[in-house]
Amino acid sequence: MKICVTGGAGYVGSVVAEVLVAQGHDVRILDNLSTGHRDAIPAGCALVEGDVRDEAALARALDGGVEAVLHFAALSV
Repeated sequence: MKICVTGGAGYVGSVVAEVLVAQGHDVRILDNLSTGHRDAIPAGCALVEGDVRDEAALARALDGGVEAVLHFAALSV
């Protein structure tokens, strides 16, 4: 299954992405790296660096189609 994980460079998103890759899914991560870390992205995941509020970045993340989006992008204030 093709899956986009927003916030996939953060703690929760990266753990979920790692489990999905281990299960054989094709995982693409959309993250602006403002609080996430490039090193947290599991091997085998494609990174689209950008913000979920940016239509161009979102279009790049969804390019080629995905079957599911798991949303973990957030800022706690």
